[in-house]
Order: sequence, then structure tokens, then C-alpha cells
Amino acid sequence: MKRHRICIVGGGAAGLACARVLASDDYNCEPTIFEQNPFICGQWHYDPDGISETTAVYKDLRTNLPCSVMQFSDFTFPNNEPESYISCKEVEEYLIAYAEKHQLFKYIVLNAKVDSIDETFTVTYTVRTDTKNEISKRPYQNLLKKNEYYAVYSEQFDAICVANGHYSEMYIPDDISGLYSQTFPIYHSRSYREANHYRDKCVIVVGASQSGVDICGELAPVAKQVILSMKEENQKDFERVLNQLRQSGKQLCTDYLSTTFSIVPPIERIDKDTVYFKNQTSVKPDLIIFATGYEYRMPFLQGKLQVDQNRLLKNHYVYPLYKHLFHADFPDGTLSFLAIPYRIVPFPLAEIQSHIVARVLCGKILLPSRDDMLYQIDHSLLQHNRRYHYINMINYTENLFEMMNETVATGANEGIGKVTARELVRKGWHVIIASRNKEKAQHAINTIRQEINMPDAPIDFIQLDLSSLTSIRKFVDDFHQRQLPLHLLINNAGIFSSEFRLSEIGEEIQFTTNHLGHFLLTNLLLDDLQASIPSRIVIVSSHSHLHVSNIEYDDQKRNQPFPTSSIGKLRAGYQCYCQSKLANVMMCTELVHRLGPESKVYCNILHPGVIKTSIWRNNKWSERLIRPFMRSIDNGAMTTLFVATHPDIEQNNIRGAYFIPSKLLPPPYCRPAIAEMNPVANDRQQCQQLWELSQRLTKLNKTI
Repeated sequence: MKRHRICIVGGGAAGLACARVLASDDYNCEPTIFEQNPFICGQWHYDPDGISETTAVYKDLRTNLPCSVMQFSDFTFPNNEPESYISCKEVEEYLIAYAEKHQLFKYIVLNAKVDSIDETFTVTYTVRTDTKNEISKRPYQNLLKKNEYYAVYSEQFDAICVANGHYSEMYIPDDISGLYSQTFPIYHSRSYREANHYRDKCVIVVGASQSGVDICGELAPVAKQVILSMKEENQKDFERVLNQLRQSGKQLCTDYLSTTFSIVPPIERIDKDTVYFKNQTSVKPDLIIFATGYEYRMPFLQGKLQVDQNRLLKNHYVYPLYKHLFHADFPDGTLSFLAIPYRIVPFPLAEIQSHIVARVLCGKILLPSRDDMLYQIDHSLLQHNRRYHYINMINYTENLFEMMNETVATGANEGIGKVTARELVRKGWHVIIASRNKEKAQHAINTIRQEINMPDAPIDFIQLDLSSLTSIRKFVDDFHQRQLPLHLLINNAGIFSSEFRLSEIGEEIQFTTNHLGHFLLTNLLLDDLQASIPSRIVIVSSHSHLHVSNIEYDDQKRNQPFPTSSIGKLRAGYQCYCQSKLANVMMCTELVHRLGPESKVYCNILHPGVIKTSIWRNNKWSERLIRPFMRSIDNGAMTTLFVATHPDIEQNNIRGAYFIPSKLLPPPYCRPAIAEMNPVANDRQQCQQLWELSQRLTKLNKTI
């Protein structure tokens, strides 16, 4: 097998993670890191003089995530409590130790600035030749120019991975009237180093993201006055950041009535020595610090390698990147970009991205065609502005995992289904657990009774296999024999499989279990629900329903066997899973339409979120990646319980809504939110067509 030579631009955390992954025995690639500084660690290297263009950390900076969350999967932070928030110096020492442990320095060329990379993946780079920098001869290196100060080399590679970060090119908004008429200094947060430099000064800090709030917290004890200028819609985000910083032990200016700290709206204009805000107030500051973020810049990419310059310079995002990672013009994955998204868990994210890059380069994962990638990019719902790469961390990492892993969802035997059953029993409901496995169901019943200390709690079991229409009809008969009213039906069970399999009716197993089974069960129990109004139907779907554009109505195409390659099977299996989840949503909206606006049977749908269940046990590094964004199993059932029991559903006549967990961080999450569903779910013709298809496949004589 050919050993791929990979150029990695940048020796920060992402570049180090990429070299570590590529050089591992799993992939056996040959990485080379070009780092323009005489040191590694990128932004985590503290430069007290602010000379380096690549580091923006300040003296007393501490992480806003605990070290146990930040660390790589195979290397823990030494001598630190898992939940501690550590200094930038400790992070730098950790990265150096990581590089030493994995012997990465042999792959690193320091003081080497990449000047250009052309379409043949020939890298031209300049190395300083002072006495402190020894240049070692490299096998594929071509000398282009040399003098007493520097040497210029070229070298060809098989692939390029851009990991140069995005904390060097400062962004200062240009829409402030009179911005450059000021008589006081203007700085960017990248040049901020320590609070004492601003003692007894009046400082305006523009921007309420992480660095802006943190700098305010440092300045408040020493400055004469600190004014935070922020957009009003950032208030909730500001509170979240304050809470995170309180956890890290920072000294904060949290008293809004303080004489030394205040919050004001955005700047309206600047007139020489005076700044006017949009609330008609004004101040004469000593300086302004813009904590307004950074630009993405890759000036060394040439020709076809370039990203869209108009979008980069005017709209401030990188296009066209598939999964924010691969340049779509290179469907073999030979041009990739690490850690482009922001508001992320950086080290683990760089690690999983590196694994995906390595798997693509080694042929273990196949990317879609160029046209398919461009179609997905161009038809995404991402904003075409500076927030383009501000990702939903949960959805993004789930997308990455879907390229690598197989997962299984279960019903009420464990996980959120079991917690939902437990809490309903605790509320006084009589609960029927419908499950294929009698032993697991009985164990769940015994556990629930023990947990709530109710040995005679009204909770029973009826066997049900949703992949079998015969089993579903038998379940309904068994339920009717008990002569119980039915006030609530929760369609919670589901499967995901990368192995192609047909059900007993000749339909792909996921479409049968996840959709047709629930469709038949719901219709057979609809009379019972209507006889017990007000009643509810709750359908547990997934955000994955957004990843497919429509239902395949052709029977032969819908049940076409999966490809034989592992990645082909995974991709085809996931496509079928997404289709089944879209069918859940479309079934809900069509059922609501058929029931009518006056019906007292309320049907809604939800995505439960990413939960800390046994699904992650065998993926320690991936679990760590999204652990800050995951919720406990108990917490994860809150969305289902809200939709199933909260009085707002009837009081506000909520029907056909798609609920998702609250996006507020950190946990616990409270009231869920109503989100946008796939637009096809609101297409009456499509939903009716799916209903008729489902009725035919389940051999249901009549429906509502």
C-alpha cells in the first residue's frame, strides 16, 4: 500500500492531532507539519510582547472548558483535577508533552512559513537561516533560493491539510460611522495581554463573546471604567458565558450597577474623542478594544485550491467545504481544513476530523461526488454570513460519527424510553411497556418499581415486534382484551442498521420498523385514543430527518440492496434511517391534517437530543468530544415527557409541532423549543402519497 505524504499547515493543537492520527499504525501516512514560528502549540503559546501573528492568548487566560473535556482521547492532562479550568501555560505544556509522547517532532519543520501551494500540491516554503535554526535536509526537498537570512524550498505532497487556525487575521467591523476619526487608540483583543496595562483607564470593550466578557472581567478591578458594548440579542449568550466563567474561578464584573462596569448597546458613531451609543449615551474613552473575532485567511492556496474569495472576504466564511472539512473540488479528500467551525470543543474535534481525513485518504471512507457535495453545501440552511461556521456542536459531531460508526436506538427497556415510563408511573399513569424482549422488559419493570419505591406500581408488558405486522396486530388484540382506556401513545422504538435486511413483508427493515410499524400501530389504536379524549400521540423522530430530501416511492429502488463496501453499507443504511425518520415527521403532519383542527387527539413529534447512554461506551474519544453538550438519560427524557404530559399542549392547541431540546447550555435543559422541520413534511401532496403507500404496504383496509 502506498504511504501517503501529507502536508499539514500549522503546528497548533489541530496540526499536532492530525500528525498523530495520520502517522498511527491504523493509517501509516507520512505527515509533515510546517510551522512558521520557532515553537509549536499555535495560539496556546503565550507571547508577552504580542509579536507572533498566530497567538492571541493573554497572561491570565484560563480555559472555559474543564481539562477532562479538552484533552485528546489517548493523553490526559497531568496533575489536574478532571473538572479544573487550567491556564494557557498548562495547555501549552500539555501539547508539548503530547508531541513528545507520540514522537511528533520528527514530523515538524519549525520557522517554515508556507508561501504557496499549487494545484500539483507542490508546497513552497521559506525557512529562516539564522544561527539558532538548523535546517535538516529532507528527501523530497528542492532548494530554490538561499542567502544568509533565509532559504526557499519546494516539496510535493499527496495531500494537503490546512490547520493554520483562524486567530491571526483580526476582524473589526467597518460599519461604525467615524471609526477612524478617533483621537484615542483602537486595539483588537488579539493584542490584549494583561490588565495592568490598562490601569486607571476608561476602556470600551466591543463584543460579548468569550474573549470580550473575559477581558471585561480582568479589567474591572484595575480600570477606571469598563464599558461593554454588545448587541441586545446577545444578552442570553452573555449570561451563559458569565456562568461558564464563574465556574472557572475568574474574578468577574457581574454587578451591573457597579460604578466601574456597565453594559451599553452597540456604538452608533465616533466623533474624535467621543463615542456615541445607540441608547443616546456617550463617553470619552481612553481606548477601545474590539473583541469582534477573526477572519479566515489561506493566502498560500493557489489556483484550484483556493476557496471562494468573494465569500471569504465579503461574507467571512470558507466555501465550498463539505462537512466544514473537505474542499468539494477534491472528492478524493486530498484538500481538507481542520477546526474551521467555532464554538467547539477544539482538541477532540480536531482528532475526530483527522480520523475522517485519514480514512478518506486511505480509502476506508468514500466521499460523495463533487456535484453531490456541492448540492448538499448549496442546499444547506446555513447562514451565508459570519455565522456560517457557528455550528450546532451536537448535530455536527453526530454527522461526523455517522460517517464512522453504527448505532442502535431502543425502546422502553432502557435509555430515555425507560425513564419516560418511570416518570409516567411516578405521575400516576398506568403504563404498558411494548417490547420485543420479554426478559428485558420485565427487568425494566422491576427496576422502575424499585427506583420509585412502588412494588405494586401499575406497569405492565405486552410483547411487540414493530418489524412484524402480525406481531403488531396481536399486540392490539392483547391490549383490547385488557379493556383499558388509552390516553397516550408514545412511538419511541427504532433501529439503525448498516446491514441490508428485508422484513417479513419484503420492505427494508428500518423503514418497516421505524415507520410502517408505528403507522400501523397508531391507526389500529386510533379509535381507542379518540374514545379517551383529550389524548395524545407522541412520535420520537430525529434531527436526521433533515438529512434527506424526500421519500423513495418506487418499491424496487426503496428496497435496493446496500453496496458491499463497509462505507457504502454505512452510507446506504444511514440514508434509509433518515428516510424512516422523515416518514415519522410526515406521518405526524398528515395525521394532524386528517384529524382536523378541532380534534382532541393531539399529535406532535420530537427529536430527543444526544443522550449519555451505552451507545458511547466503545467510543471514548467521540464521547468526550460532545460530552459538554450531552445530557443525562434522565434529563434526556424531558422533551418526551413535556410533549406527553404538559398542559400547554391542550391549552395552546399545539398539534403537528416538531420539538427539540432547549439549546441553552449548560444542562439541565428546561422547556423544549419548537423547531423547523423538513419542508417536505408540510407538502400535503407528498404526505398524502406517503400515507397511501404506508396503507398499501401494511394492508390496512381503512384509515381516518
